[in-house]
Amino acid sequence: IDFQNVSFSYGEESSGGGIRNVNLTINTGEFVLLTGESGCGKTTITRLVNGLVPHYYEGNLEGDVLLDGKSVSDTPLYDLAAMVGSVFQNPKSQFFNVDTDSELAFACENLGYPQEDILKRIDRTVSDYHIEDLMGRSVFALSGGEKQKIACASSSVLLPGIMVLDEPSSNLDMSATKDLRRMIQIWKQQGKTVIIAEHRLYYLKELIDRVVYLKDGKIEKDYSALDALKLSVTQQAKMGL
Repeated sequence: IDFQNVSFSYGEESSGGGIRNVNLTINTGEFVLLTGESGCGKTTITRLVNGLVPHYYEGNLEGDVLLDGKSVSDTPLYDLAAMVGSVFQNPKSQFFNVDTDSELAFACENLGYPQEDILKRIDRTVSDYHIEDLMGRSVFALSGGEKQKIACASSSVLLPGIMVLDEPSSNLDMSATKDLRRMIQIWKQQGKTVIIAEHRLYYLKELIDRVVYLKDGKIEKDYSALDALKLSVTQQAKMGL
């Protein structure tokens, strides 16, 4: 993933959240934490990777974001969907169906995969993430943590090489956060590139390779995980961690 002199603003109606002159390279298989105070631009970076900017959120975009050499701006969202899986803060915002089985099938159906292939992918995903007890359920009957599990699983069915998460733990309790960590750990073990915008550090400590700290839309610091974890509690608090 390569950000080349990227700037983005959402326009006059929305103040904050944009980025300015960002140059950032994330290598295949790296696990990168984006952090900083609210409005620093970390969510915008995730949207530039999965294509929501500029294909869904309009604004002023300069520079280029490349995934394996392909420009995100020039790649249709349906092609990006097979390359980048996304998990949002509120899983309900990414559900398209009322039951869990249909939710896992949705992405493959949307891209016209054969039925036999879809069923194989669902079986493998259910097995990989140990969510047998969540199948055949109404999404309205799931807890917040269970909804986030389904969101993670449904984002994985297409086997994307990149996973992008935007504050996925913000509505979860301690137990559900541990479950989320287990799912994210599977992606790391599979060699996926993981980018997570997050304030909470404790559940990611052993997973992250880098911490990119943003301030006012710019990259202020790019730490190795070791250096980030050496920061004092006071320094971490100042960074919004």
